[in-house]
Amino acid sequence: MPSARTSSKNGPTYDPAARKLEPKVTIQNRWYYPPDLSNDLKDIDLPTEVKGEVFACAWEYTRCVIPQYTNWPRYVAFMRIIVMGIIAEFRGSMVDVTAGDEILGYNLSEVLDALFLGTADHENMCREYRTFLLITCEKTGGKRNEELFRRYANALARSPGQWFRMRDADALARFTIAAALACNDLDDIKFSDAEYDILTEIGNTLYDAIAFFKHRSEGETNSTFSYVPSDMRVQAFHQAREVLWALDVAFAAKPGLQNVTNFVRFFGGPIHMMMRRYRFVEEGLTIGKAETDEVIGQTRQNFKLWNRLDAQDAGKKNVRRYRALVSKGRDTLMFPGLAEILESEDNCRNCTFPKSYGVVTRYEFGGVKLCASCKKNWRRYIKTLPERAVEAFPQLACVLSLEHSVGHRAYPLAAP
Repeated sequence: MPSARTSSKNGPTYDPAARKLEPKVTIQNRWYYPPDLSNDLKDIDLPTEVKGEVFACAWEYTRCVIPQYTNWPRYVAFMRIIVMGIIAEFRGSMVDVTAGDEILGYNLSEVLDALFLGTADHENMCREYRTFLLITCEKTGGKRNEELFRRYANALARSPGQWFRMRDADALARFTIAAALACNDLDDIKFSDAEYDILTEIGNTLYDAIAFFKHRSEGETNSTFSYVPSDMRVQAFHQAREVLWALDVAFAAKPGLQNVTNFVRFFGGPIHMMMRRYRFVEEGLTIGKAETDEVIGQTRQNFKLWNRLDAQDAGKKNVRRYRALVSKGRDTLMFPGLAEILESEDNCRNCTFPKSYGVVTRYEFGGVKLCASCKKNWRRYIKTLPERAVEAFPQLACVLSLEHSVGHRAYPLAAP
């Protein structure tokens, strides 16, 4: 039988021709989730099959990013948070957090209290989730050319530090770290903003590097490598992964903190293999395959609960609604500082700001296009992750200064 490998001066390599011999597999999914979710969404106008997929996706995500738990009621509350979030991501018109607490048959305040009541960061996490719902539904619910999302999308590209804070909320990164602690009854642990910033930058760099082609197929505005030069993707992933492993060493004496690094690690890569929301099986057990017309077409149809952001006619700006939201919602619907970010117009004059947020062609993201000077600034910023991580977590300094041997070669844990 012919070998699936060929030789090269660098050792064995996979023979691409062997891939052609593999039979195409027809995937038929069966959705599994706890009975606690069975009666949720019962009065919501979605097909039964879609509801099952949403529940299974919420269960799979919860199990991946919070693999350990000691508090089942909080764990169920987190699943319900993810159910609402998944629907917001592909059918934003069904969710309106500005209208009150009743969302998809849930009472949002009750679900958030079930998860965070009695924890050290209860109020901030409630604001974090409402921010996610507000912005996500503007993006996917047909309002992304209105004033609120225009200002939001423009602000994403203003600076790398600001980008990572906004991406943090968009990915529910610090929210899920706090949820992981809550689900393990670690109610008194609270990270500073500086610590959250590093933890979530690591997680989002890892995730967005792996999800590069998924995000392009969606025409996504909220992808790190829409702004960080894409030729840094491998280097940025490698550096973030090393800093994460160093953090694991630094946290080793405090077992409760494994919940934090477990989230960052699983979110940063393994979920793309284990969750059926991603295309690992459909694409022959590969990760990082460029999108095709077929994938883009399926994304428009919400296959795997993805959503395509095609460019739309500009339409009305609805400035009055934006002003009302900033005035009335800055302390409830927005994380601290977001209103000030939205109000600023301090944008680079040389970057390209689209008239319509979405994509027209294949192989592009949906946000601002950075100028050459801004790209250099973002490139420099990404390279400083190890130093900034030490500033936030001083205990990292001794770990990152160690040298470890592989064979006969020593190398520093942190990338230069």
